[in-house]
Amino acid sequence: MKKLEDQAEAAIKAQTDAEEKFDSAEAIRKVAESQKREADEKMAQAQKELQEALATKKAKIKDADEKAADAIPLPFPLTPTLAQSDDESNFEDEAEEEDLTQDEEDEEVHKDAAPEKALSDVPPADKSLDETLQEIDAELAAEKQAAEMKDEAVEKDDVQDVDNDATTETNTVVNSTRP
Repeated sequence: MKKLEDQAEAAIKAQTDAEEKFDSAEAIRKVAESQKREADEKMAQAQKELQEALATKKAKIKDADEKAADAIPLPFPLTPTLAQSDDESNFEDEAEEEDLTQDEEDEEVHKDAAPEKALSDVPPADKSLDETLQEIDAELAAEKQAAEMKDEAVEKDDVQDVDNDATTETNTVVNSTRP
């Protein structure tokens, strides 16, 4: 009988030990799940911050590019100002009216009449049109190359910043998940 009692006590003790181990394993599992959830939330937040930082950098680059494009002096105006165009249109209207009245008065002018100034009276330009266009093309190519080099440098710098930020955030998340 003693033997049966000893066996019963051993079985009860083994069952109690097994239940304790199960309970501790269950507690460890819950803690691990909680830590995993926190790490996932931190990772999602870090990704969101990285995306926002990237969007901000892209916006800054775009603004800098626009400012740089505005700062490049052009050899000619792209569009006339509004005031200039109004003045010019008024001037053109007046000129047209004068031309109409003059045409009516000078109807007898022959089609063969020579212009007031002959082409031979106009001084020739120092450079040919082709030479001028080649110089402009060379300047534009140099400006384009400089802009591309600037863009590459900015992109390289941004990639390094994003890589450094991502590495720091990853290390923070990994360290925070360690027990």
